[in-house]
Amino acid sequence: MNTASALRALRALLPALRPERRGMLWSYLVGTASALALAALTVLTAWAVGHAVAERTPPGPAWWAAVIGLVLLRTVLTWREMDVSHALAYRVLARLRMALFDSYARSVPGRRREHSGRAAAVAMGDIEELEFFYAHTIAQVGASATVFLAAAATAGALLPEAAAVMLAGGAAVATTALYWARTARRLGEQEQRERSALSARITDALGALREVLAYRLAPRIIADTDAATGRAAALTRRRELLEQLVASVRELIVTAAVIGVIAAAAGVLADGAGGAGAGPSPAVLPALVALAVTGVAAITEATTVLTRLHPLVAAADRVAAGIGRPPAVAAPRAPRRLPDGPLGLRFRDVSFAYEGRPPALASWSAEVAPGEHAGLAGPSGAGKSTVIALAARLWDPASGTVELVAADGAGVPLTEIDDAALRSAVALVDQEATLFHGTVRDNLLRGAGPRPDAELAAVLEHVGAAGWIGLDDDLGEDGVRLSGGQRARLCLARALVRRPRVLLVDEVTASLDPATERAVSDAIAGFGGTVLISSHRSETLARCGHVIDITAPADQARAPGLR
Repeated sequence: MNTASALRALRALLPALRPERRGMLWSYLVGTASALALAALTVLTAWAVGHAVAERTPPGPAWWAAVIGLVLLRTVLTWREMDVSHALAYRVLARLRMALFDSYARSVPGRRREHSGRAAAVAMGDIEELEFFYAHTIAQVGASATVFLAAAATAGALLPEAAAVMLAGGAAVATTALYWARTARRLGEQEQRERSALSARITDALGALREVLAYRLAPRIIADTDAATGRAAALTRRRELLEQLVASVRELIVTAAVIGVIAAAAGVLADGAGGAGAGPSPAVLPALVALAVTGVAAITEATTVLTRLHPLVAAADRVAAGIGRPPAVAAPRAPRRLPDGPLGLRFRDVSFAYEGRPPALASWSAEVAPGEHAGLAGPSGAGKSTVIALAARLWDPASGTVELVAADGAGVPLTEIDDAALRSAVALVDQEATLFHGTVRDNLLRGAGPRPDAELAAVLEHVGAAGWIGLDDDLGEDGVRLSGGQRARLCLARALVRRPRVLLVDEVTASLDPATERAVSDAIAGFGGTVLISSHRSETLARCGHVIDITAPADQARAPGLR
């Protein structure tokens, strides 16, 4: 990967940061003004020294006024630059994480064979590395380039020969970005991969603390982490050694450029002393040297930054890949209105396959009448959970249609329903449903909008949870303080609070004891709308008015009343 491709990778994230472009421009302008103020102070100081030594004239009031003004301006701009870049960094961090989360929410990672630890590493580690680049580095490189051009232009006005030396020195410094670039990028990418893999391992370990303790995996995890850290550290040392070598070469170029400016100025001064022409005053020489140092040092700083982009390229690629994930479902171009009243479900010749796997469903059809409670039976792996996910439109089928059906038999395909309308009509209770950190009230109200506490308490009573938990009780992360049956009841309550017309339940009683299963089944049986529940337990299916065998032929999988 060359510098151009690296910059393309970093540029790929700019569309997600479009709202922050004005902030980036403002950060560049403030940073450039601050850098120019510092350069002007350096040159004015050198000019004053030159005149004091060569002509024995102290600086006048105008010089003091300019210096004091620049010092005050530099102070204000430095503070403002930090304020602008820090505020921008927080916004960049939020924008990229929101874009990544939105992409994952639309693409439903569960359909693909992906590693959640790596996704977490992208969301946390990669984006945190990139925020500084977009909030500060871009402005820094732009400011350095502007300072170099301004210094070269000023030197050209004073002494064209000095400007020529500065341009040659700047070009030489810039070309150092090409030397050892392939090795530097390879080391940076290897280092980034090691650190990303390390983040994934740590995320896995933190998410499975019970297994780590139960199987005494801590020593092995610590040893693997230590080994991975050592490999990453070794790559870091090699990369930094290479950077120091290149930095030494650049310092030599800067020194050569300064010597060249002095030599060019000395030659012109000598020619002027010999009567060949009127050259600049010897007092200008320190100012020319200061311009050379300032200009070439600025381009050196920009080049150094550019050659350190390689660790960010892999991060940018991963973030861009996450943000650019194709959505699992597409928004309808002309959404249709859902009919009023109870709704049923209709599956017409539905086929679906997970990536890299055989079809989970092949031309499968079934119907559930409005208001009916239907069970979905079949062996593990037959596609019961897939049917529930398709009915919730987490994914779209590869072929066929899934419809919500009115009492008169008219169907509306899920692909033609606005997502907000669909989510208000259909609620899902998944076998791996997550309870969020916070209170019971917080969890019940997620996605439901405002509800009075009396209604929330009534739902808790309905699912049999009112006796052991209250609305203000804190659940902890993923309801860690609750049993499996308690979590199942609260997840069911959260779905019921949304007042859906269709309730989808996926294996929610799979790991419950008989008494809890009976209580949860009673709560589901008391729901007044349509229910489609998948289960492999006969006790749960026995409460349903109709059972659909997912392995049966299509003509045997239809609920009575819908033909």
